[in-house]
Amino acid sequence: MEERAGQLLCGGFQGTQVTSQAYKLIVEHKISSMILSRKNAVNVEQMSKLIKDLQYIAYTQGDYKYPIMFAIDQEGGIMNSLFDPDFLTQYPSAMALAATGDPKLVYEISKAIAIELKTIGFSIILGPVLDVVTKLSHQLVGVRSFGTTVEDVQKYGSMCARGLRDGGLFTVGKHFPGIGNATVDSLLELPMMGDTLSQIRQNNVAPFEHLIKAGLLNGVSVAGCGVPNISPDETHACLSPVIINQLLRHELEFNGVVISECLEMEALYHSIGLGQGVILAINAGCDLVMVCHDLKLQNEAIDSIKKGILNGNLDDDTILASFERVETLQKQLPSWKEIFPEGITSAQESPALFKYQYPDLWNRHQDLASLAYQKSITLVRDYGGLLPLSKRYEQASEIESILVLSPLLSPILPKQTQKESLFTGEEVFQSFGKFLSKHQVNAGKKYVVFHTTYTANGLTPLHESLIEKANIVVVFTSEASRNMYQIGIVKYVSVLCGANPSSFGGKRTKSTNSLQKPLIVVATSSPYDFFYDKLMGSVYICCYDYTRKALENVAALLMGDFQPQGCIPGEQEHPKKRRHSHDDVNAKQIKRKWLVDEFDMARDLPGLIKLWKEVEGEEDSINMQDEQYCKRLGGLLATSNQKHFVVRNSSLNILYGAVLTWCEGSVGHVLYIVVEKSKCLHSIGKNLNARAERYLTREKNCTEIRLGSAFPLIMFPGNLSCGSSLFLKRLGWEDDKSQRKWILVLNELSGWSVPERILKELMIVGVRFDVCTGSGQLEKLIQKGDLTPEYKAYYKEAMKNIPSRSAHEVKIIIALEPSSQNVIGSIILFTNKSEFSKFFPFIDQCINDDKQRNGTATAVPVIGGIIAPVIDQSYANLVDIFKYGLICSAITKLKNSINDEDLLNQCIMCDVIDDDKTMTSIRDIGFEKWKYYYDYYDKKVGQ
Repeated sequence: MEERAGQLLCGGFQGTQVTSQAYKLIVEHKISSMILSRKNAVNVEQMSKLIKDLQYIAYTQGDYKYPIMFAIDQEGGIMNSLFDPDFLTQYPSAMALAATGDPKLVYEISKAIAIELKTIGFSIILGPVLDVVTKLSHQLVGVRSFGTTVEDVQKYGSMCARGLRDGGLFTVGKHFPGIGNATVDSLLELPMMGDTLSQIRQNNVAPFEHLIKAGLLNGVSVAGCGVPNISPDETHACLSPVIINQLLRHELEFNGVVISECLEMEALYHSIGLGQGVILAINAGCDLVMVCHDLKLQNEAIDSIKKGILNGNLDDDTILASFERVETLQKQLPSWKEIFPEGITSAQESPALFKYQYPDLWNRHQDLASLAYQKSITLVRDYGGLLPLSKRYEQASEIESILVLSPLLSPILPKQTQKESLFTGEEVFQSFGKFLSKHQVNAGKKYVVFHTTYTANGLTPLHESLIEKANIVVVFTSEASRNMYQIGIVKYVSVLCGANPSSFGGKRTKSTNSLQKPLIVVATSSPYDFFYDKLMGSVYICCYDYTRKALENVAALLMGDFQPQGCIPGEQEHPKKRRHSHDDVNAKQIKRKWLVDEFDMARDLPGLIKLWKEVEGEEDSINMQDEQYCKRLGGLLATSNQKHFVVRNSSLNILYGAVLTWCEGSVGHVLYIVVEKSKCLHSIGKNLNARAERYLTREKNCTEIRLGSAFPLIMFPGNLSCGSSLFLKRLGWEDDKSQRKWILVLNELSGWSVPERILKELMIVGVRFDVCTGSGQLEKLIQKGDLTPEYKAYYKEAMKNIPSRSAHEVKIIIALEPSSQNVIGSIILFTNKSEFSKFFPFIDQCINDDKQRNGTATAVPVIGGIIAPVIDQSYANLVDIFKYGLICSAITKLKNSINDEDLLNQCIMCDVIDDDKTMTSIRDIGFEKWKYYYDYYDKKVGQ
């Protein structure tokens, strides 16, 4: 058995060609397996030849029954041992693959990786990584893991292992028993995991157990970390019988090959020596001990194994079982005849490259990689809808500049391919700047890209000057929790872009959508660099690595080439997989309880206006940022006897959310809900909605609650694609709208006259129109008519101003029966300067004059409004002509009562039913469609 000692060693060497060390490992020690890493790699062609040369030595001089098993670490992202942009497909890291939310894609990519690696000559891949990382403690594993939850790691790890197996490689899950929350001990310089055995069983080990039961692992790699609460006498887990023999072998019933971490670590070397470590590792349950670099230590390892066998320090059963497990893998390798079909002659031939052997499959692999990178890019937040930048430059009149700030990171490609004129690491982000610049063609060359790096030395005056001149700043980070200077740099850049320093971790005194100058933060490794600092930057993007493909896709996302689909694993569900059952959206299921205060006009109105200004509408929406809209709505809140509610930071007097309510009779209304964007996933909306419903049902005794209201007509954005649909659904509101209605606009009022057809019909019926001078005139009509609650509310408010003393006050136009002079119809007339207009806060936004829109006119324009036509139902056959007569009389009265200097040139009409007959007749008068709305967007029975 001692002659077979090399079967239990996985060795390595330095060099890109066969060295004397490699030759000795094969010919003298007859090792069964060899790990090749970056120190052995130049490109695919070189690596293929190196493996073939090593196999040739084993075939001709090593007296090998089976070929050598070659292992590689090829995890994707920047954690690859072999990079070759031309002949090896580059794929995202494990966490990026999980961010796609597509297990099938993970399988396809893993299979593709295995197929290409097998073609090169590899048979073992040290993967998948099955560590469950904790969100704020993944310095050791990070994006190499599939995520922060056991479920994600099991799901994507299983698909990865299945793909690797189907692609022809032996899978070796790592790093057992899971080092996702391990930290490095500064004294020992050794990773330490403080979990107890019970804790490990509950969390860390679960993904390994899942894959073992599914038969997806050929091997398990044991972590090189200390486990003081499990085996305090052992330097690390590779030497622990509790970890391997008890937990892995007996409890998890794993009978595959167990591989140790490389034992050439200083802590082990100084404490017990490598030779002792090898014996302890094998006795603990390892089948292959890894010694990767030093030939002297490799010789010591082989000698220790031989002595251990001869002296009985290694039990015969243990050794034979390890031989058998290793040979189980060897039997599945290609035969010597398959490797060298023409014998010695074929050994001299250069290996064929996969790209040329299988061009169709190669192209498919490139498509898979492009798809994976695109789907993985994660847009965590975008305040103010800054993206895509392309829409900004389509409208730009001047050339703007984009400044890119990037840290110096270790290059991915071998040094010989770098440009000598650059400092090490400067070239990493060049592809991003170049790709961003390419979009200038589509943008009409309306921007220019500048790129410079930053270091731990801080920002220079040149940096500050570039930031001051730039219109947009893009700053990259990488593992900021380990590189603390990056946190300070980004915060300082944020200040230079207009943020108030006191806003960090708290408020921002500026009320713009994000900052005075847009700041885009891109995390290239850990997605948690600024994940929790929600006020840092206008945009936060995660791309999980800084390979060329990842950076090009970030640039493509910024310019709008695709919609972001990625999601940080464990943080939230992917949009396409969200389900909205009744239980999910029940407003009573509030995860987080917030204190909800009553709205106070003096205290809360400024904060509410800031929240309104954050709301970004679509092209057809009401502009919530309009100053007049905010003032008018503020006046509505000040004069009503209704209650409204807010969630606020009482210490800083900042509003996080608000809900506006209204109650008319037995019907209550939730008029509007708004939540500060950085708090949109914190259950604030649910708390506000629940408080509003409680107020309306318990305090106002409403038997019905509606979402939205025609009175006051605030225009709840349920009909707009502002992202509100999903939000409202989660609050318990469904899509149960009333009949659609329109706001119509009559332009060019100065040249308007009553249509001839209507004028003739009115002369025939003889009806007379006048201004109502007393509420008594309307009592019979109002009582007799079947008015909606909204119309009743309109007339209740309008009659408070009868008789009207001002040209701008609300008026009621009435229709009088020719003989009896009884009131047989009425309609309300007002202007945007009347108190009544507070119920229509959007009225100023229908102005069609560019000077007025831009605020360059010398006077404030007057806009008329018409609402609530009521006709005595006794005249059923004349309802239409009476209604059109009231409308025309109201317009005529509006024209005659306003002075020329008031710039009256428009009139709106609300509450026009969306049917062909009504719309055609009113259009004949001169009105055109402007905005549509609903009396309500959903309704509930009060509880």
